[in-house]
Amino acid sequence: MSVSPRRSIHLLPALTVLFLLSSLLIILSGCEKKMVCSTVPTFFPPPPDEPRIQYLTGITSITDIGDTKKEQSTFSLVLTGQQEADIIRKIGKSFGLVVYNSKLYIAESGFGRVVIVDPVKGTIEYPKGMQSPHGALKSPVSLALDGEGYLYVADTGRNEIVVYDPAGNFLTSFGKDFGKIFGFNPRIVGVAVFGGKLYVLDMGTQRIRVLDRKTGEETTEPFGYIEKPNQSLRKPGNFAMDAQGNFYVTNIGNNMVMKYDIDGNFIGSFGGSGDQISMFVKPKGIALDDANRIYVVDGGTNIVQLFDDQFRLLTLFGWPGLETGSLNMPAGITVTSDKNLLQYFKKYAVKGFELENLIFVVNQYGQEFCIPRISVYGLGQMQDKKAATPDAQEKKSGQ
Repeated sequence: MSVSPRRSIHLLPALTVLFLLSSLLIILSGCEKKMVCSTVPTFFPPPPDEPRIQYLTGITSITDIGDTKKEQSTFSLVLTGQQEADIIRKIGKSFGLVVYNSKLYIAESGFGRVVIVDPVKGTIEYPKGMQSPHGALKSPVSLALDGEGYLYVADTGRNEIVVYDPAGNFLTSFGKDFGKIFGFNPRIVGVAVFGGKLYVLDMGTQRIRVLDRKTGEETTEPFGYIEKPNQSLRKPGNFAMDAQGNFYVTNIGNNMVMKYDIDGNFIGSFGGSGDQISMFVKPKGIALDDANRIYVVDGGTNIVQLFDDQFRLLTLFGWPGLETGSLNMPAGITVTSDKNLLQYFKKYAVKGFELENLIFVVNQYGQEFCIPRISVYGLGQMQDKKAATPDAQEKKSGQ
């Protein structure tokens, strides 16, 4: 009696099956180890121009930061349940991020949570309040912290601002009572804190809402949408505020950045549709540094453009095809001069390159091509001009 080919597979000895599975795992393991990412320093603009930005490193998992040998089970803010020390904590698909008290807070939409990365201590944490029924997140895209340490998360899945106290406990949520405006439903995509107010970016109604930070009640009329197209929000996707309370809003609808004062008065705009410099294809994240330089992420061209406070282009960085430092579907961005973080990341800077600010950019994709979830760049000045030359870079990478 003949045995069919299908049945013959089931008749393979158990030891043979185990051998084949083991061999496959060894092959796959070997393939994974072969992906060695380059460490050649990348500068923007590239030589022979004077470098102002260096790609420093990337963060995708706990192994990229701090002391990777320490136990990962002891955290100040942890999820409930057993925490194993050998679990490799990774960052999933994310959008917005901010720096607060030397920690990086990331809105991880892929797993519906906030990730708190402490590079100095080498930990990745999660607010415990996300495990409560009312504090669970669905699709967080933006977040902000106030001076007291309260965390505000814009969640497009819940269509709310979810609030956690400084200990990571769920506190409350705002936004369910937002009504339609001229027939348009609200869609919350951004949040910022300034003074005692909470500012909410509403893509659905194309407006900025002003809330009391404690009660969540709207204190003034929403603003940003007017009949003049060149002064109005058009499908806003992200925003940032400067020290004076001015708003800078990226708009997917017209590929422009709009600037408004704290009262909602239009001040100016820049950009426009196009893949040339100073224009945008799909502007997403936006951030400002202490000198009011404006960083705009373009998810359509995979670059970040840097402008001065007069909207003049200074430089750009992150374009595809680089050995290191390329971006892949970038979204959020934040800039900081936090002293502890500058001290930690200076070890990645080329000798002679003095760091002034750190730039963190979220990548949606690219991990299989050595592009991290979070790309870390340094803005600074090259004191040792020779260190930025191609020969010096090649020599350092070979050490």
